[in-house]
Amino acid sequence: MKRLAILMLGLLGLAFAAEPIKIGALYILSGNFANYGQASKEGASLAAEEINAAGGLLGRPIELIFVDHGKPDQAVREAKRLILEEKVDFLFGIDSSSVSLAVAPVANEYKVPLIVTHAATPRLTEMCLPYVFRTSNNARMDSWAAAAFAAKKPYKRWANIGPDYEFGRVSWEDFITRLKELKPDVEAVSEQWPKFGSSDYSSYITALMRSRPEAVFSSLWGGDFVTFAKQAIPYGFFKSIKFYVNPTGGALQALEPLGKNAPEGLLVGTRYWFLYPKTEKNQAFVKKYYEKFGHYPSYNAGEAYSGLMMLAAAIKKAGSTDPDAVKAAFEADGGLKFESIEGLKWMRPADHQVFEDLVWGYTKLTPDYPFAILDPIIVVQAKDTIYPTKCAK
Repeated sequence: MKRLAILMLGLLGLAFAAEPIKIGALYILSGNFANYGQASKEGASLAAEEINAAGGLLGRPIELIFVDHGKPDQAVREAKRLILEEKVDFLFGIDSSSVSLAVAPVANEYKVPLIVTHAATPRLTEMCLPYVFRTSNNARMDSWAAAAFAAKKPYKRWANIGPDYEFGRVSWEDFITRLKELKPDVEAVSEQWPKFGSSDYSSYITALMRSRPEAVFSSLWGGDFVTFAKQAIPYGFFKSIKFYVNPTGGALQALEPLGKNAPEGLLVGTRYWFLYPKTEKNQAFVKKYYEKFGHYPSYNAGEAYSGLMMLAAAIKKAGSTDPDAVKAAFEADGGLKFESIEGLKWMRPADHQVFEDLVWGYTKLTPDYPFAILDPIIVVQAKDTIYPTKCAK
């Protein structure tokens, strides 16, 4: 796979005499899920432009180096190259949960802080690595929120369909375990595990329908969700069940390709929603982003933008890019609290996991957008997403 490296300074006419703060950003930039990495690249680039236009950080410009992380082995090679050859000060990004688990020990070994903006496996922050931070919510928070919604429904027969790798497995495990705690009489009637990036879901759809579930939990995301939904609609799948919940189904990378064919009434989550919150900060971001890139920011774009801004806040607080100083800034005073475009993000000092409000909603077609939006929007408060940490502090 060809490596894509793009250097971005965005100085906007400013002449910085100091050396740049170099950030190696690893995202999926090729293949079927490249739209996720591209959105993250746009969000991070916009944040860097704004930071540099305001004079940079500590009088130094931000320099982003974007790299296609590929699979775990490729990502490890790229991370080492960024550290040893590019001499980056920070690693940033990562879309895949399995990639995050592979890269995190490398960052920790070289004491180069890794700021993860997307990969969602809870195991990342449960590794308790001192130089690894996640600035977005994780899959356990999403799964627990889904379980809380599901427990209020009368349905007992549940089925699952999710990608057969780390993210899909931990999402279902956390969901069904939590749901059984809240509603002990539920049962799992089917578990379907298509390969990540599958093109044919017909056998999985028929297997699900044969098990006659009342409700379905799914962690299919991006192109997988789109392909599954397009193939499931002719089977009458969504009409055959009473309740469908997907923690990442509200991503624009899923809703935009489905367009007006999107099934309505699905309960879906998204880690950032361009129409929420209705604050000046978020509306200004959406406007600037749309004017620059010609489309609305997805949750990847929002999380990458917020993640870089939160890192910038930690660097300013530390007054340095020294790894231990930045780590201390993230942890000090009970954990860094940062007011982002999404609302308040709190970094838990013990495991470096961010907690924040979660945005959910039911898919609905309207004349205002060429794709389904979330209506009504349901917000899960950050305090209701906090789970015990395995890390000592």
